[in-house]
Amino acid sequence: MFSFTKKWIWYDWIFVLIRTVWLIVIIGTNFMFPSFIHTSSIIVLALAFVVYLVPLIIRYKKTEWYPAFDIITAGCFYLYLASVAPNLLWPFILLVITIGLCSNQNNYIWSGIFCGFVFPLLNALIAGRSPYEMIVSCSIGFAIGVSFNILIQYHKQSRIIEEQKLLLEQHIKRIEELTLIEERNRLSHELHDTIGHTLTSLIAGVTSLKSSVPNSQFERIDSLISIAQRSLDDIRKHLHELSHNPLSNSLSESLHQLTEEFIKSTGTTVTFRTIGNETLVMQKVNFCLYRCLQESLTNAVRHGKASTISVQLHFDGQQLRLQIEDNGIGMEEIQFGFGLSGMKERLEQVQGALSVHSSTEQGTFIVCNIPLQTELVHNIIRLLVVDDQELITNSLEQILEHHTDFTVVGKAHDGAEALKLCEQLQPDIVLMDIQMPEMNGIEALLEMKRRWPNMKIVLMTTFEDSLQAATALEHGAEGYMLKSIHPQEMKEALKLIYNGGTWIDQSVATRVFEKMKRQREQLEKIGSTKQTYPYGLTKREMEILEHLSNGLRYKSIAAKLLLSEGTIRNYCSNLYSKLGVNNREEAIKMARTENIL
Repeated sequence: MFSFTKKWIWYDWIFVLIRTVWLIVIIGTNFMFPSFIHTSSIIVLALAFVVYLVPLIIRYKKTEWYPAFDIITAGCFYLYLASVAPNLLWPFILLVITIGLCSNQNNYIWSGIFCGFVFPLLNALIAGRSPYEMIVSCSIGFAIGVSFNILIQYHKQSRIIEEQKLLLEQHIKRIEELTLIEERNRLSHELHDTIGHTLTSLIAGVTSLKSSVPNSQFERIDSLISIAQRSLDDIRKHLHELSHNPLSNSLSESLHQLTEEFIKSTGTTVTFRTIGNETLVMQKVNFCLYRCLQESLTNAVRHGKASTISVQLHFDGQQLRLQIEDNGIGMEEIQFGFGLSGMKERLEQVQGALSVHSSTEQGTFIVCNIPLQTELVHNIIRLLVVDDQELITNSLEQILEHHTDFTVVGKAHDGAEALKLCEQLQPDIVLMDIQMPEMNGIEALLEMKRRWPNMKIVLMTTFEDSLQAATALEHGAEGYMLKSIHPQEMKEALKLIYNGGTWIDQSVATRVFEKMKRQREQLEKIGSTKQTYPYGLTKREMEILEHLSNGLRYKSIAAKLLLSEGTIRNYCSNLYSKLGVNNREEAIKMARTENIL
């Protein structure tokens, strides 16, 4: 009701304060000096409240009507008081001040005549007093109000000037940022074509030679690769001003650091232990387990009231296992709310699984399992490598051919040549550079997806570009990776993509998904003016819900909508959240019960 008062400034409160003081004077006089009033006090008080409230409402609803309305109501009220309570004429000055306070250059002359001369003269004549005293007092009161009004106008103008100054500074800052971005992009392209290609070629070339040198030279080769990768990383950091990445260390170090920070912030006893020999895993897997541990620690303290938590990271042959056990209050029936559902969705995106065991007063035991070797549908993944740098294509071929699950069936030097080879060879995955002459990677991607919608395409680049990555994923690419990616991580990513997943380099994933989310929200906002769906669902989510109701699995839905299975899982996660359900069965039941479809 009074939300409009949040926009008031100090002079609005002064205006209300003066009118409130006037009302208090009238009420106080009625009770303290009843002999001053020669008529019913109830009538005087009722009229006083009308004079107080109605102009106040008009002041903030129809500002231009206020001066005339207040002059009429206040003037007539005091003409009445002049005949029934002549000793109460002096508070009229307070109302005159408020009228002067709200006058402007369009009305201050005629309002001043009525407030400073006409009504004071009439009041004095009716009350049988000297008009000189009333006219002078009211004129001074009106002048005080007008003076304050001038100060208020200066204050308003200074605020406008400050806002315009701030806006101008923001524009200047934005221009500087755009100039910086433009210069950075120019520098990025130059480095991409020179130092970037050189370092990337060096890394790929030396890595491909590793299998053909004696074991005694492995350490020197690893040292050379490490130096080149650090140089490439330094260039990226300077170009993109990358923020601190909590996963810049190994998985065990990142998780151990997370537990240490949790201990400092909550005071909870947390033990962390790594079992087995740590092996290199994909950044996507690292990030998944990092978030799962975050959620588990938070739930253990917030909901489980745990005082001791044990965390174990197992590197066990063909699988990676994260175990979190606490001594909290536990729960009789496990409810997959938003937190556990999010963990389950994350793990499923990397072919992992979540299991939760709990009972009352026995604590909770959570196990996150992720296979280290992705199971293949058949023995060999057929790859087409596309890059305008021959050294890159040759090096990638040697690296991939060294693994029994991959075979490079062809190599191309630009998008046009890649299209011809795709038609001839029908590869399972196309591993393609973005920056190429004649037809670049994005253009080739569009044409490939138009001709062969089910063909899986992974784009590679020297430097990460979140806008470029978002464009690639929106046009159907199943992966976006840096050329400096570790060979083992590349192989695991390709297996994940082959099995229906989506892979994006973790360094740009957050920025990409934020941009895609903003774009989707803008499109949904535009689309909502044409057609709305219940529970804020989008058109795509409605399509997926319909397919779920028809009994289709994630993989079948992905094939029908020409999207990756990982994308479908993300859509379903948003869908379940909007409907307030935990799984597919509950979503289907709700859709049928409430006739959403």
